[in-house]
Amino acid sequence: MALEPLGAIGNLGTLGRMPALNPQVESGQPTAGTFANMLNGLLDGQRTANTNANEAITQLATGEAQDLHSVSLAVAQAELSFRMILEMRNRLTEAYQEVMRMQV
Repeated sequence: MALEPLGAIGNLGTLGRMPALNPQVESGQPTAGTFANMLNGLLDGQRTANTNANEAITQLATGEAQDLHSVSLAVAQAELSFRMILEMRNRLTEAYQEVMRMQV
């Protein structure tokens, strides 16, 4: 039984790229961002990933998308982004509770 190569992976450009948290970081310039800007960047990235996943699922359901792998990748990216934000929220809540337990 001979094995045949699978071929090249198709273009995944429709999934998009998550925006940078701070555009100055990628350009090598010093950062002047605040914590709020970082959180807003994370939330915008998650919003974008969720929108991309919803569009990919809709395209698959309507028959426009033939590539199941790109749909699963978009959904996995949205899920991973959501889990990261959820874990950050949990860590921030734990840190806040720890600070509140400190005796002055």
